[in-house]
Amino acid sequence: MDYQPFDAATKELVWEDPAAWLDRLGVVHQGPVEVVDSDVTTMTASADKVIRVGGESPFLVNIELQSSHKTRLVETLCFRQAALDYRHGLPVLTVLVLLRKQSNSPRLTGRFTRTLPDGTTTNRYYYRVLRLWTESPEPFLKSVALIPLAPLTSVREDELGALIGQMAERINREAPDHASKLWTATYLLMGLKYSDELTSRLLEGVGTMQESTTYQRILREGRQEGRQEGRQEGRQEGRQEGRQEGSLLEARRILLRQASRRLGAPAPEQVRFIEETANLAALEDMIDRVVDSEISSWAELLAPVRKDS
Repeated sequence: MDYQPFDAATKELVWEDPAAWLDRLGVVHQGPVEVVDSDVTTMTASADKVIRVGGESPFLVNIELQSSHKTRLVETLCFRQAALDYRHGLPVLTVLVLLRKQSNSPRLTGRFTRTLPDGTTTNRYYYRVLRLWTESPEPFLKSVALIPLAPLTSVREDELGALIGQMAERINREAPDHASKLWTATYLLMGLKYSDELTSRLLEGVGTMQESTTYQRILREGRQEGRQEGRQEGRQEGRQEGRQEGSLLEARRILLRQASRRLGAPAPEQVRFIEETANLAALEDMIDRVVDSEISSWAELLAPVRKDS
């Protein structure tokens, strides 16, 4: 599975308020919405986060978050959409969210067509594209599930300080644990666009950010490695490793939180197993599978990872 450091934190934001994400992506929905199982690994495909829109005519919305350029991304999205349609028996709308300019491509037009040499169309696939760097930050400030994405919008670097202040006014009204999670997600996502020095300086005084153990671990790992190397390259590498370790900690925290809601409190040995799991892709896979209605126990959730260990 293709795992990026921001994945766990960003996907939980979708989980937190799926309706807000649909509103921001321009998806009309009249029925109830819920996050459903996105695991289609039996067909060697895995979607990012899938929302089911209920009502008289239910459908699925597959939100795909992309931060890097991929040559065959459109074909991958087409495959995933077909697999989700086959698994759930519902029409699927795919919305591709490009997090930074490096992920853009002239091929990402919202339409993909396959034709034979004689001009006969064999496949036609439609999807939507949201390029964050072209979007205004204001709509992302309306829901805490979208706020960490605001710095990736069309805001200028000299406007970041004021934007972070607006974000703090909203985020810091949340419970401390929740606010820390949102600030950690913000820190990880800002790394896609801004330098570590600028990000750390802007977020240094936002209150609950300083109380986030994940954030502190990220900074501590980066600083220790930087001191050991004594060179700029070493500091950058240390911060990158710190981000990776921070993502690992965040994935474990999210997994324990979401799975406990669904399956009840885990046994001590199950907690230890998760804390010792250093495979980010495996942790993310378990996070996605928590919503699978067929999973009824911690043992069943952990079984695939234990088997591969």
